[in-house]
Amino acid sequence: MAYQKYTYWLTENRFRGLKNDLGASGNALSEAKKAVCLPLSPRIRIGHVPPAAWNAYDVCRRQVSWYKYSRFAGRHLVVSDTDLSSYGLSPETVIRKIKFKPPELPGMGKGNRTRLIDQAAYRGAAPAEWSDIASGPPGIREKWLRTIGVRTLTFPEVFVTHCANHANFIAPLYAIRENGRTIPYAIDKTRHLCSACLEFYNIIGRRFEKKLVVPCPGAVMFAGLAANQYYEVLSGDAVSA
Repeated sequence: MAYQKYTYWLTENRFRGLKNDLGASGNALSEAKKAVCLPLSPRIRIGHVPPAAWNAYDVCRRQVSWYKYSRFAGRHLVVSDTDLSSYGLSPETVIRKIKFKPPELPGMGKGNRTRLIDQAAYRGAAPAEWSDIASGPPGIREKWLRTIGVRTLTFPEVFVTHCANHANFIAPLYAIRENGRTIPYAIDKTRHLCSACLEFYNIIGRRFEKKLVVPCPGAVMFAGLAANQYYEVLSGDAVSA
């Protein structure tokens, strides 16, 4: 079966109502208590990320700090294999695995990556916590790099790409055009990316009806998504197109 996920952002009351309705129809919710990408797993039929989970996991706390400054702060996230329109909901995003080869990518030097980061749109959107890479337990970043197979770059060097990739979904320099629409895409392979959940869940890049996202190492390790593969993220009018 082809990979597909529907995501929904719900208020506390709307979430409680959905939870009761799902329970009455024999559908249980699987709660993510740490890594917020877990509900993207093909093994989880309907997943739930409560607001508290965005601050619960030391490994990801800095990276997902964008959530508390987003329009979705305080809301519950539900991720489902199937459309929940029968429960009166409209999806925020629909995620599908696709085949895509980017026409252009920035080189590994700072160059165009710095151009992305230096844009005012990115600078104004990035939380202070996201940029505070000096905080956190000593050695945790270097251990993470070794775990995902990055051995020739320091964390500050990799962080440039983390920032540039998010920036490309805010003010794209790397994108394709389709039916008059701008479609930004991820600018590197999995091991050099971070917190792809922010694009999957529309915390970053919501103004684009379509994004092409490559999973980060966490989404591969925790949710079982395919490394170095592009996933189409539809939102807005594109969801029902």
